[in-house]
Amino acid sequence: MADRQGVNFEKWVAAGNSFIVVDGDSVKNDERSRFAIKVTDSENYIQADGVLFVSVIDDDLIRCDVYNKDGSIGEVSLNGFRIASAYCFSNSKRVGWKWSSLSLDKWISSQVSDRWQIENISSEDGLFSVSLKQEGLDNYHCEKINVDVLSGWSVFGVGNPHFVIPLDQEYQLEESHYENVFKKISSNENFPFGVNVHFLKRVNQLGDYLIQTYERGVGRTLSCGSGSLASSICVNNEIDKDIEHIKTKSEGGILEVVFGEDFVICKGPAIKTLSGCVENF
Repeated sequence: MADRQGVNFEKWVAAGNSFIVVDGDSVKNDERSRFAIKVTDSENYIQADGVLFVSVIDDDLIRCDVYNKDGSIGEVSLNGFRIASAYCFSNSKRVGWKWSSLSLDKWISSQVSDRWQIENISSEDGLFSVSLKQEGLDNYHCEKINVDVLSGWSVFGVGNPHFVIPLDQEYQLEESHYENVFKKISSNENFPFGVNVHFLKRVNQLGDYLIQTYERGVGRTLSCGSGSLASSICVNNEIDKDIEHIKTKSEGGILEVVFGEDFVICKGPAIKTLSGCVENF
């Protein structure tokens, strides 16, 4: 909430993906890009991947508007949605949001994304576990694209554009080349507005994968919730079609994606690391 001292905030981390979280009415819409650029300037303020502007529309709907650290609007961030859900849960009295184990039809969305159902929230010693669910799988699909000598899958239906590069015994790529690959793919004609690029390595035949992510507007990041979903869609649709429970491990932690007959559930952790106030904004 804005006050004489500035804008109060909390910093949260979800599987390594970090966001500054503020109440939605703390910053005017036309000032949000400038605020996001300023507050995520790690040399002068705080290291974070972006800013979440969170508002409780009513007891059934949370609005979570996502801004990248370069000030651009993020279409969807599942790690951000998990953080926003935990933020409202932990500040329930102040923001006027109720949750219980019997809660039904609780939803979250951004300014441009579809709604996700908040299926479950639990906490232990300050560490939250949040599960999000979405009905319908028809909108998800993959298209194989070649960029020079690289071959990967463009994944549709998640919100942000995603390009997944599966790495296996036949196709190796040194980690030192990831950033250059990201830049090359981001400038490809198939992605006129940029793209999130994910490097995916199979660990075993049970659905465990290692993932490294480079996000548009951010660069290398420790985690990407929508990227883990996009990579899991690629696994479920194209790579290991019989695998329904997929775990992607990034430097930031493990995210789980479970495919049902006509739904998908995304589960992962969230934790608050600090709180403070941005002055002179």
